[in-house]
Amino acid sequence: MNNKALTMSLMMAALAFFFVQSYVESIEEKTRKNFGTSIVVVKAKKDIKEMETVNETHVGLETVPKRFLEPAAIYFEPSVSDDDKKRGMKELDGLVAVVPIKKGEQITFNKLSEPNIRTGLSPQVAIGRRAISIPIDDVRGVSKLVKPGDRVDLIAVLDAGGGKENKIAKTVLQDVVVLAAGRSVTNNVPRVIEADAFGGKERVRSLAQDFSFTSVTLEVEPAQAQALALVLANGESALTLSLRNNDDTERVNTEPVMLVDVLGTAANRLQRVPAGRR
Repeated sequence: MNNKALTMSLMMAALAFFFVQSYVESIEEKTRKNFGTSIVVVKAKKDIKEMETVNETHVGLETVPKRFLEPAAIYFEPSVSDDDKKRGMKELDGLVAVVPIKKGEQITFNKLSEPNIRTGLSPQVAIGRRAISIPIDDVRGVSKLVKPGDRVDLIAVLDAGGGKENKIAKTVLQDVVVLAAGRSVTNNVPRVIEADAFGGKERVRSLAQDFSFTSVTLEVEPAQAQALALVLANGESALTLSLRNNDDTERVNTEPVMLVDVLGTAANRLQRVPAGRR
């Protein structure tokens, strides 16, 4: 009795499997008729920022009907072996996203590029302007929180002769665009390739969160570049950045400030005391 029931159960299971398989095949056949054959496309696994370097964590493969293939999309035919797909995906490593790519988007050839003359600093400099770098540190560089695209004012502290009391602070430039922070440029590959200190092999270091830079590059007019070069000749500590809101383009008329303006009468008394008694 039990054997007979078991046989009937197996027959029913096989029959159910047959019907399910037939149904799935019919759906697949209907889908192929409506949308065409399937292909394997390269899609973004997460959001990719503009000018971000693409690696294996950013992209993946997904099977879609060929009818849904976007123009210029990167894809593989189903007959392509897994090894060839891996090699093809490996070729995408190191390319740069020239536009933002959203998670789930098909990766197209016109969204990626190799580093070239369009991914450097010179294309960022407006015609008629110049790029000039100035040294900074944590204090003079707003704790190194400035980044490409920010706008800053420049305050120069110059020695007018006669000691600290005669130093002058003056905002010499306002609403200046920051083109680069160290080697991090808006449209450049945010990475450097350097030798590993232990193994000697090349390794890639991201500049996205790099705070070791000691200079920023600004976009100025040619005459302003000359003025900055003159100020820098008074010493690297002569310039300080003052960060401003990117939507604030107002120029403020500021007068030069001396120590006497800050300390008031206390500075006057200090100046009257002989140097030997201070």
